[in-house]
Amino acid sequence: MLKVAICDDEKVFHKEIISLLHRFQKERKIEIIMDHYEDGNTLLQSEQEYDVIFMDYQMEEMDGIETARKLRETNSDSIIIFISAYPSAALDAFEVRTFRFIQKPVDDTKLFKALDDYMKSADYDNLLFVNTHDGNYKIKMSEIIYLEGDGKYTTIRTKNKSLRVHLNLKQLEIRLPDSKFTRSSKSFVVGYEHISNHDNSEIVFDNGEKANIGAHYATKFKTGFQDYIIRYNEEHRI
Repeated sequence: MLKVAICDDEKVFHKEIISLLHRFQKERKIEIIMDHYEDGNTLLQSEQEYDVIFMDYQMEEMDGIETARKLRETNSDSIIIFISAYPSAALDAFEVRTFRFIQKPVDDTKLFKALDDYMKSADYDNLLFVNTHDGNYKIKMSEIIYLEGDGKYTTIRTKNKSLRVHLNLKQLEIRLPDSKFTRSSKSFVVGYEHISNHDNSEIVFDNGEKANIGAHYATKFKTGFQDYIIRYNEEHRI
């Protein structure tokens, strides 16, 4: 899933970008969620986190450069793609760490290339995208220690925080690669990378927390973890 904001005071521009994004998601077979802002102030007041922000250079109340400068004071993660009819604006745009500058009228090849490059640079295949009651999150799979199911909800425990999402454990489990995660019990999916040690009934993670190993899942867990250790040693062999 790609979370996108479009910030421009021209409706024609919005329609053009929306049309291109619909084509992109269909061709790349990914989900794109789009939010629309008619001025920079409204975007800055939003508490949403975006992967990509399409920003027009010229807007009446606050231009795109000033909006981007203020945005960068609190947000260093979202990439900004400036769209403008004025090539001379490119130098100003890159002062605010712009990912791409695309001239109007928008060339679909250039826009698609920009999004493809972002997805490669973000290691998109190794991210888990989830929605919570207070926003959308992208989580590096390498930071996930475990997932704990509780009926229709699941807690995702990472190195720095815990997120409770309205998805059951199975719905999240199928999004995770078998080479890095496995079910250890009815309630837990664990990340191999964060296991410090284990015995026949319990796993200890590198943050000191623990998860149980259910009898029904024990053989699969042990075999999977052994395979992970072998792969890890082979990949890091000097």
